[in-house]
Amino acid sequence: MYDTFHISHTLETVPKNIEALVEKPIQYLRLKWLPTYNKFQEVNGYRANISNLDLRLKNGVIYIKNSLQKFYMGNNYKSFSYARVVEAIKELDKRLPFNVYKAKVSYIAVGVVIPEKAQPILDTWLSYNGKVAFPMISSNKQYGKKYYLTDYNLKGYNKTVEVYNHNRVRLTEDLFRLELEIKTRNLNKRKNPIGIYTVADLVDKTKFSQLGAELMAKYQKIEKSQEIPLQQLNNKEKEVLALFQNQTILKQYKIDHKDSYKKKRIVCNQLKKKANNEYLSDIQNTIQEQINYSVNN
Repeated sequence: MYDTFHISHTLETVPKNIEALVEKPIQYLRLKWLPTYNKFQEVNGYRANISNLDLRLKNGVIYIKNSLQKFYMGNNYKSFSYARVVEAIKELDKRLPFNVYKAKVSYIAVGVVIPEKAQPILDTWLSYNGKVAFPMISSNKQYGKKYYLTDYNLKGYNKTVEVYNHNRVRLTEDLFRLELEIKTRNLNKRKNPIGIYTVADLVDKTKFSQLGAELMAKYQKIEKSQEIPLQQLNNKEKEVLALFQNQTILKQYKIDHKDSYKKKRIVCNQLKKKANNEYLSDIQNTIQEQINYSVNN
């Protein structure tokens, strides 16, 4: 389920030429480090790479970010289950000359991919806590939706399109990705904390499962449009539905017929429950199945 993560580790000592910020490549920790510059074109640190992972060294701290799944699997459109996460962290620990399990985690993205067309799913997304989604654009075309919230971001997008636009890999099936981006402080400082502090927490299976539940809980909070099966409604129910779909008439009706309005509101709420159609249920079940697979494999 993990994709992008941000981790950091403070070094006990660094070579003098790194402390001096010399303007040349440096071999250190079995890696080649290139200088990085500030806006005044002064050396302010160094950068290196391990596969697709970006490493930065500044003021005695190593910062590592990008996709853990791509580092280990070379892609992030297949299932990245718990067992694979454990192996990926082991491999990263071998490649780094410090105990990666002790590195601090400041940000993680958790997500799953399901074999579904993205557009029909995205078409049902209306809002999240009253906020409208921002379109995700690539090659001048919308391929997803993203909600920017105070403590986290939630997005869904056409993974097939994203993979082709970014990697020029043409997948043969329609894939939809649901993803939660969150700073770990927002997981740790709340009423029911999950507790993601170090990389060791990322391979704690209980916490991995809790993050899967967090992803599903956020998905369920998205307000979705629902198709009410008109053929299953009687005439009075159709009249109620028509009334509540015309806001101008509804506003005046509420003023003129206060008691009747309350009764019709109850009927309308019951109709909305009927509208939770099979398609939305199937999508939610498929997402849950993929989360379960990721946790248990």
